[in-house]
Amino acid sequence: MIKLYSYGKINLFLDIEGKLPNGYHLIKTIMQSIDMHDEIIIEELQSNEIIIECSEKSIPTDKRNTCYKASSIIKEKYNIPNGIFIKINKNIPSEAGLAGGSGNSAAVIKGLNKLWNLNMNNNEMMEIGLKIGADVPFCIMGGTYLAEGIGEKLTKLEDFIWDNILIAKPNFSMSTAFVYQELTQNDYNSYTNNHMIKLIKEHKYNDAAISTANTLEKVVEKIHPEINNIKSIMKENGAISSMMTGSGSAIFGLFSDETSLDNAFNILKKKSYTNIYKSKTVNKGIDYLVWNVL
Repeated sequence: MIKLYSYGKINLFLDIEGKLPNGYHLIKTIMQSIDMHDEIIIEELQSNEIIIECSEKSIPTDKRNTCYKASSIIKEKYNIPNGIFIKINKNIPSEAGLAGGSGNSAAVIKGLNKLWNLNMNNNEMMEIGLKIGADVPFCIMGGTYLAEGIGEKLTKLEDFIWDNILIAKPNFSMSTAFVYQELTQNDYNSYTNNHMIKLIKEHKYNDAAISTANTLEKVVEKIHPEINNIKSIMKENGAISSMMTGSGSAIFGLFSDETSLDNAFNILKKKSYTNIYKSKTVNKGIDYLVWNVL
């Protein structure tokens, strides 16, 4: 039996550079792991089944589940006769731009690599991950990365360190596919002069925080202007910056101190936002808690 944490992520920066003939968009984004996490428990079965159980009932547990996809690919690739039972204890909200599902599958890939002694290196695990989703390779690695291409070209950056992050998930979700479909060519290359990578390398975290940007916000705020209300509340109560992560719908704020973060947290709570989380950056995507192979 193996127990792991899969950490969520935020996009500190996200720009769209173009579109491929197959419909995928070329992106340039800085992804950052945060300490929000789901718990993944993996146990081997003597049967050939893949059984998924999830604490969040709205998440499918059949072949649509990212953990099911990861298990199925690995079983087929390595001719594994045994089945697997996976329990997902969710804390990261889904369809929020926080890579909850991607992180879960990344945990399964790393967990099965250990459980079945497959000796896959990071590149081999990321190759499997990319078949499931563009964010999965990042979730396998974790920390602070520049992601390019469709998200599969990863470059390790200096760690971005920030202790006071507030995340608010409004009462609506966003489909990643829908958000990308709504982009136009006018939205491409909106932030070519952004210097966040240089600022992180120089450990100028405050300046980097001010430089956050996300092209996909333009799409979502037209449909759900509520995200601007959340951003305003965060900024009016001490956030250095506030921005939507990924394709939404979650908004994060980077605060300089815990007191300001707590004030914004309490104000959002009074306004009936129930999915609010305090977080901080971490330098990993997956954490092994228990490894007990009998």
